[in-house]
Amino acid sequence: MFDFLTRNKRKGPSFDPHVEIAQLGQMSPPSTLVYMPTPGEDEEMEDLGKSFFLRRKKKIYTEGANIYITSPDNLKSTNTDNSMSSKVIRLQFFSRRVPHTLDCRIIGRFRLLPEVVESLDFNAKSAYKLLPVGKISKKEKRGYYRYTTQNYGDSRIPVTTHITFDTYLKSTNHKFNSEGAPPVLISDLQAAPYHDPPPPRTFATRDSINEFRDQMLTKEPNDRYVNVTKVIRDASSSMVKKNDEELLLGDINILGLDMESLRDVLYLKKSQKAGIKKGQDNPYNLHPGERIISRFSHDDKQYEMLLEVMEARTQNEVVRPLEFARKETGLSISLIDYSIGGVLIESSSSFLKLVLGDKCPPNVEDEANFDGDYWQKALKELEVPMLHLTFYPHMEFPDTVKKFEPELPSKFSIVGQVVRTHMAHHGERRVLQHGIQFAYDAQGVPMEEDDIINWRYTRFMKDNIHLRECHTHLSQLIGHLENRAKDLQRSQSHSAEAGDTAG
Repeated sequence: MFDFLTRNKRKGPSFDPHVEIAQLGQMSPPSTLVYMPTPGEDEEMEDLGKSFFLRRKKKIYTEGANIYITSPDNLKSTNTDNSMSSKVIRLQFFSRRVPHTLDCRIIGRFRLLPEVVESLDFNAKSAYKLLPVGKISKKEKRGYYRYTTQNYGDSRIPVTTHITFDTYLKSTNHKFNSEGAPPVLISDLQAAPYHDPPPPRTFATRDSINEFRDQMLTKEPNDRYVNVTKVIRDASSSMVKKNDEELLLGDINILGLDMESLRDVLYLKKSQKAGIKKGQDNPYNLHPGERIISRFSHDDKQYEMLLEVMEARTQNEVVRPLEFARKETGLSISLIDYSIGGVLIESSSSFLKLVLGDKCPPNVEDEANFDGDYWQKALKELEVPMLHLTFYPHMEFPDTVKKFEPELPSKFSIVGQVVRTHMAHHGERRVLQHGIQFAYDAQGVPMEEDDIINWRYTRFMKDNIHLRECHTHLSQLIGHLENRAKDLQRSQSHSAEAGDTAG
């Protein structure tokens, strides 16, 4: 009758490191911050720095219930392999914008077998072998983390200065459906320039080079460079084409601008990514006949120019322009904050006229409150058109945190929709603001001005890869700086206590 008193109590599911390894594999974070508990302090963790998961075929490399990471950046040389063995560390990484943690025990630091090294996605001779000892947990729950670029003088709101964007907007020939599902793929979207392009003129290589040289010679010698992108397109006869692959060759200096050339060509310094790779082709190498995209800024304006590779030399590349440099023709908009899912922008009469067109009220130049039924109706119309947004990243990472700088293209575009409009109050100033949610990602890279590419619907389904990269690196940087501040505060506290004791 009372057998239940002697029965074994039901136990929860036992911990299985293989389950955590499988979950980590699905998340597939490229890197992690590594922390070690400080003896005697429950909540304080020693920041060991950033580390990378070993990867094979773009997946996290595992052996049974073990994973491997590279040596953390801040790991002191005094920490020998033996002193680190058997210690528990905490990995902090991001998946789908949300920070996660995983506690692991260090099995040891091992030299990898040659056959393992050859199969990895990046070169690593040795690595730390880890065994999960706890479950993967979310550090916090939140939606989109927003990075503020303009706080209107409110010092309580931290401003992101490491990654900012010059942002431009254009209207398009498409609208969002008021009912029903949106189209998954758009193949005929065209963005209309806000500023009229220059009148057509006969192209001459010499004229294009002279104009480009004049622009570059106004800069300091160290600033005479262009950002170069190589685009690889699917040349197969298949009906279903792969997305364009964008190879970022980086900022490349222009050589010989001060000298008169006997040829109508430009000389680019060879990219640091180019060169000979033993046993394999290096896709970053340029070859005669290939076309590349060069981008640069001049007088706070963005330019783009298509180049053709004429010669690939040991130290430099010989190229010639295929067009006059094209200036960005979108409307420059003031960015307040950005996230993986969208942006918040400051309104202007130019923005309202561009998006609303004929439906824009005539008193837009003088309006300050945007009250009344006719304005409410007009602002609702902002949600109808598809808007073409172009981002030009600016990155400022000092040498001390250079390792957190992401690799971004010098330009990328997204199609979005205005989803909310509100009046914000900053002291006595009233500012009309618009929240734009991202909806379509580009499936190709337009190389010429009239190129039409496909756009795929991604809202609530897939993050923009470039802004996700920004979020991952900025989140790791914020965690790093917070722990540095804690270390400094703890050091100052210990120094003060030592001074009091001596007194």
